[in-house]
Amino acid sequence: MRVLFVLPEFPRYSETFVIDQIVGLLDRGFDVRILAVSRGQTPTPGDIVSTRGLMERATFIFPRAASSSRGWQILLQRLRQVVPGLGRARVRRALSIRRYGHAAKTLVLAGAARRLSTPIRADAIVAHFGPTGVVAANLRALGLIEGPLFTVFHGYDLSQHGVLARHAEDYRRLFASGERMLPISERWARKLATLGCDTAKIHVHRMGVDLDSFPFRAPAAQAEPAARPLRVVSVARLVEKKGVTYLCEAMALLAARGVPAELEVVGDGPLQPSLERFVAERALGGRVFLRGRRDKAYVQAALASADVFALPSVTAADGDQEGIPVSLMEAMASGVPCLSTLHSGIPELIEHGRSGWLVPERDAVALADTLEAIQRGDFDVASIAHRARLTVEANFDQQRLHDQLAIRLGMEAHA
Repeated sequence: MRVLFVLPEFPRYSETFVIDQIVGLLDRGFDVRILAVSRGQTPTPGDIVSTRGLMERATFIFPRAASSSRGWQILLQRLRQVVPGLGRARVRRALSIRRYGHAAKTLVLAGAARRLSTPIRADAIVAHFGPTGVVAANLRALGLIEGPLFTVFHGYDLSQHGVLARHAEDYRRLFASGERMLPISERWARKLATLGCDTAKIHVHRMGVDLDSFPFRAPAAQAEPAARPLRVVSVARLVEKKGVTYLCEAMALLAARGVPAELEVVGDGPLQPSLERFVAERALGGRVFLRGRRDKAYVQAALASADVFALPSVTAADGDQEGIPVSLMEAMASGVPCLSTLHSGIPELIEHGRSGWLVPERDAVALADTLEAIQRGDFDVASIAHRARLTVEANFDQQRLHDQLAIRLGMEAHA
């Protein structure tokens, strides 16, 4: 059975769940092919993209990643590739904004019409992210790809104001023509229904983690509160949605209260300079450590020494929201208790007080109060960590989810 993945960029190492899903289907005997709008980062020799020969399975509409250029530069590069094909009727048709909406404006459809001399036929098409599902539906309408279409919705594609406004009509067409919508949470399933998608087409398909890669390690016996600082770790890109600003504010509150606690933040992003200024202005240099981006081995070591993993996600000013962060699943699987927020699909992963802790968004006081209570020994941390592992095993086991996807794709192909 052939499955075609339609992606905005490949490989994109910040989206390991896509690579894992591709490999999972390969391991189950599927013939997986990839159609990417643009080529991503060059694989490192020995990584999974290289060892599994995924680049040899990929076709690229454009040779350069859109993320490496500005908007006008991207359009200019694409225009140079599209213009030589304007003599072909299908290329000209792919430029119709009336028929194909925003996807025609980006020149992706025209680029594909020029790039693909014959249609790519598949028993199932999987498109990650709503706008990419729109592209896939239009490519199918143009006769460039063939097969039933499954669109996976993750978070920003159903929350960011600009995306929803830009693709309002596109989504309506996708809901009508696509065979299945696969939101990663019940929250996004409800959102799809409110946007007008037939509920019979909506099936929640969660992202998960490879449990073998995150063996459970029970938390160490809790020392006396004064014995050592509470060690808090956060692994996140430093953008508004991740809420790290409020976590740093909570550490300042704990310092003022005299509560011993340390925060290690692993990740980089546009908010790093402002966070560094905050740490300096509040004299938190001995309590808050902004490590920047680090490799996987460093992250694993940081988690192994952590008492709490914190990710206080918030709804960004532009509406952008999380799905269900994989980093929380990884920490919970590893035995590190998690502190997060009542945000998006996170309550579908963490049950407050039983498998972790949840506080309101943008509430530094609530974050500080919870961390102080953990430091004080108010919770049975070992039981919380154990229940967290069981939750991930029951609902977010990547191998089981790959099995479910394989069955769903097979059923659709033979319907």
